[in-house]
Amino acid sequence: MGAAGKRPMVGLSQVLPSVLDQAGLAHLPYEGKLRAEWAALLGPKASTMAALADLKGWVLRVRVESAVWRQELAFQKESIRRRANELLGAELVKDVVLF
Repeated sequence: MGAAGKRPMVGLSQVLPSVLDQAGLAHLPYEGKLRAEWAALLGPKASTMAALADLKGWVLRVRVESAVWRQELAFQKESIRRRANELLGAELVKDVVLF
């Protein structure tokens, strides 16, 4: 095969986003980043009471240990969404669901 028949080499970092998107898993790298920065995102006390369940359909689902903390965090949902997007560097998180 001559030089005209060769495909240019493409790095994994260029291919991976497309593959993840096609598999419906485009959220995974972002979910990982949120997990790694969870304490900074919620604060030290709240992060011990609430755990990131997942980020599916660009909805951040948070498991909260008590009804009192669920109510407290409900008042902060928009702020949590905004801080998550700032951390991710894009407007990706559309909503925060507490359960």
